[in-house]
Amino acid sequence: MNKHFLMVGARIAVFALMAGSWWGTLAGADVGTVGFTKHRLGQFRSEAVCVADFNGDGKKDVLSGAFVYLAPDWKAVKIRTLDGSVDDQGKGYHDDFANLPLDVDGDGKPDVVTCGWFSQSVKWYRNTLGQDGEWPLEQEEKAGNYEAAQLCDIDGDGKANEILPATTVTEWFSVGKLTSGQRGLIKHVVSSKPLSYGIGVGDVNGDGRPDILRPEAWFEGPADPQHGAWVEHDWAGIGLGAKDGKAEHTPEILVYNVNGDGLNDVVTSSTHQHGVFWYEQGRKEGKTTWTQHVIDDTWSQAHSLALADLDGDRVPELITGKRFMAHNGSDPDAFGPLGVYYYRLPRGASSDWMRHAISFNEGIGSAVNLCAEDLDADGDVDVVVTGKWGGPVWFENQRK
Repeated sequence: MNKHFLMVGARIAVFALMAGSWWGTLAGADVGTVGFTKHRLGQFRSEAVCVADFNGDGKKDVLSGAFVYLAPDWKAVKIRTLDGSVDDQGKGYHDDFANLPLDVDGDGKPDVVTCGWFSQSVKWYRNTLGQDGEWPLEQEEKAGNYEAAQLCDIDGDGKANEILPATTVTEWFSVGKLTSGQRGLIKHVVSSKPLSYGIGVGDVNGDGRPDILRPEAWFEGPADPQHGAWVEHDWAGIGLGAKDGKAEHTPEILVYNVNGDGLNDVVTSSTHQHGVFWYEQGRKEGKTTWTQHVIDDTWSQAHSLALADLDGDRVPELITGKRFMAHNGSDPDAFGPLGVYYYRLPRGASSDWMRHAISFNEGIGSAVNLCAEDLDADGDVDVVVTGKWGGPVWFENQRK
């Protein structure tokens, strides 16, 4: 049996309450057995998905590709027409590689911000649910090929309202007033140095400020993230995303104190090769060190990652899945079984991560992002995925 799948021994009563914060004693946590019920919401072949209350009825909806699916009946409402096409085998692309719910115009309703590889642009569409016609495209910023994007807290206000796109340069967008006087997206350039695709935000050095992470380097956040200088640091002789410790294309780069030693570590994967990894931050002779650990290298194309507490023990699980036809069948193990998984983080001194299948070999994977949210407001975290296999699919957490 692969050592990465060995069952961890007795779970100890020590846990990390949140990324990079502090460790404490487990007392009275509502821990339950995790199980999932699958709900297919649609059959649209796209690669990005998001969750928000788009129609203002107090229930969370799902937006993916050309449609928003309205809770609780998941009625599909077409909101836009996307460039491109995907055939029944999953070949081709819709040029839609991020769906980010964000109230850009300030009217109290979430709009959607997206990015395109082929259009080389970041766009936002204004939410006009309840009116006739598709949502209008209000702004398009062209800069380069965009692989994906995330909503992050870059300004340190505790709210994930900034857009961090995955492109070769390092840049982010905030919502503000444009020169026209209208509200829109304002671009901030951190570095014009070309880097591998892969992005993340978190406090790497423990100074209380959000930093921006890339596969080759991380940028130390200044006191004023909009106008201050971001200082580039390397990963102490290694890179993120490849099994040999070199830099490789990654999806989300997550920051979390995995081993509870007070230093924030990093979790990420290879988007198109084999490997899900965590990188241990250490100190040696007063200098920072980074050590790569393999979580799982038995399947390829883990192109989306999230940390969320699925079982209620206040320790997040790592959720990920296999992307389908990322390069139309030319990736390693491109036609291997699709799956969506979660891994229990090691408890105590154990280095093993337990893998659990949310879905396996059902034709369901996870594309450029996934959503870990309490979609049905029942008090536990659900998982929503989509991909060129045709989605989205909601996995309802039936924790007992």
